[in-house]
Amino acid sequence: MRISVRRPSPALVISCLALALALGGTSYAAALALPKNSVGPAQLKTSAVTTKKLAPNAVTAAKVLNGSLVKADFKAGQLPAGPTGPAGPAGPAGPSGVSGLERVDATSATNSTPGRTASMACAAGKRLLGGGARVNPALPQVAITSSYPGDDNTYQAFAREVTATGANWSLTVFAICAVAS
Repeated sequence: MRISVRRPSPALVISCLALALALGGTSYAAALALPKNSVGPAQLKTSAVTTKKLAPNAVTAAKVLNGSLVKADFKAGQLPAGPTGPAGPAGPAGPSGVSGLERVDATSATNSTPGRTASMACAAGKRLLGGGARVNPALPQVAITSSYPGDDNTYQAFAREVTATGANWSLTVFAICAVAS
C-alpha cells in the first residue's frame, strides 16, 4: 500500500509562518526592551537566585560588605586565632603532696601460742597512710580478729586460733608510711 503525501496548502504555510514570527518576535522584543543592569533586588522574587544559578567567581571579596560575614561562613582553620588575652588571677594552692612513700612491716614470734599481737610504727617525720596484716603460714584454724591504725603513726593487729592447733604460726603487720605535708 502506498501512502500519498499531500503538499500543505499555501494558507497553512502562511499561517504557520505568521505564528512563528509572532511568538519569536515577542521574545526578541522583550530581550531588546530590557536595558543592561536593569534587573535588581526589587524585580527579583525571594530565593530566586540560588548558589547553583551563580556563575563561578561571581561573588568576590570586593562585592561582599565588610563585617557582614560570621564565623559560620568560613571553613575550619580559615580564620586566624585572635591575640592571647590577659592572664587571669592565680587559683588557690593545690593540696599538699606525699613523698617518701614506703611499706614497713614487723612479724611476731613464730610458735604455737594461741594468740598474738603485732604492731608497726612509721619512722619519725612520717605519717601512717594505711596498713594490713597476714597470718604466716595461712592456716584455717587461725583468724585475724582485728587490724587497725593505733594512732597517726602506728598500725596494729591481733590474731588467735579459732580451733586449737599445734602448728607454729606468726602474725605480720605492715604499715604504709610517707611524708605528708
